[in-house]
Amino acid sequence: MINLFKRLLIKSVKDIFLIVILFSITTCLGQKENKIETMVSKIKREVNPAFVYSYEKTKFVPEEGKTLLIMGQTVESINEYMDSFPNQAIPGGWSAYWGVPEFKGIKESHKTDSGDRQNHQMLIDRFPNTVMHSAMWMVGMWDVAKKAGKGDYDKVIKKYAAWAKSIDRPIYLRIGYEFDGHHNELEPEEYVKAYKHIVDLLRKKGANNIAFVWHSYASEPYKNYKLSDWYPGDDYVDWIGISVFGHAYDNSDFGIHCDKVLQLAKLKKKPVMIAESNPVKGIYNDKIDAWDQWFVNFFTFIYNKNIKAVSFINQDWKRLYIQGIEEWKDARLYNNEQISEAWFMETNKDRYLKQSTELFEQLGYDKNEK
Repeated sequence: MINLFKRLLIKSVKDIFLIVILFSITTCLGQKENKIETMVSKIKREVNPAFVYSYEKTKFVPEEGKTLLIMGQTVESINEYMDSFPNQAIPGGWSAYWGVPEFKGIKESHKTDSGDRQNHQMLIDRFPNTVMHSAMWMVGMWDVAKKAGKGDYDKVIKKYAAWAKSIDRPIYLRIGYEFDGHHNELEPEEYVKAYKHIVDLLRKKGANNIAFVWHSYASEPYKNYKLSDWYPGDDYVDWIGISVFGHAYDNSDFGIHCDKVLQLAKLKKKPVMIAESNPVKGIYNDKIDAWDQWFVNFFTFIYNKNIKAVSFINQDWKRLYIQGIEEWKDARLYNNEQISEAWFMETNKDRYLKQSTELFEQLGYDKNEK
């Protein structure tokens, strides 16, 4: 009888201990979830009606209340992203880069001068039912834009057109991205001529699955030219894009130069995408400051300004050899578990369009009209 009593007592103690452990785990998980919810609740979701307007001469625009979610921008960073978040929904599109002088990084992997690899076709093969966010490097230095406008790179453009038609999905092509940035040294007249020539040639070759994105750096412009000096015309622009890097650290309004881009988009009745974005001061594993300082403003801006597409660059900038960004830090989402969980709690909302068999239909893309 005594031995039986001891066994029952030991079992009871073990059961109580197990209950305490389970309760503690549940409590910790609940507290963690509440903390993530609190982080996400700081985002203001009011839409400014001034930025809700009808679009004209455009294509592949999500319906009202939706935003296309894109991730980038190198083979290495995309692989790391997928390895780190294998159970999360796939973004609706992927970013990749190439330069107008050479047909590299499109059909095969190409290592760039900055030390990263680009491969458009890899993204197509690996991620069905997603869009291609393609950035065409074109600068004023070395007469690149001037040569493009004269037709020196037409063979490259024709190869790109043939490839674009073959992949049978929407492409958002940024020609000479960040055209007004000091780092690109693009003269407006040369840029406009090159941009229009490239669009005309791609259209002539029947690459109708391309939406043309006019992408501003949204900062102090090169030589203080007027923003409109670079504008190639309504018939040549489907979307207007902006970059959001240091802009988002101050507040959810990103400064006078960004405002000018948004006002021009409204005037021209074009949808706006955040074509490149990242909290360049870094994401650290031991603090969540970046969430309050950058991400809250970033998402608030998306809602308030009715942004129709957003591309986030999941990047450790210290790995790249790019002049002018020496102070940029490692800003990959998986550096901080709480920030990454808050990111997914927000972007997993129905508002954000991700990989889906319905995605192309949601964007108004008809395969039979490519």
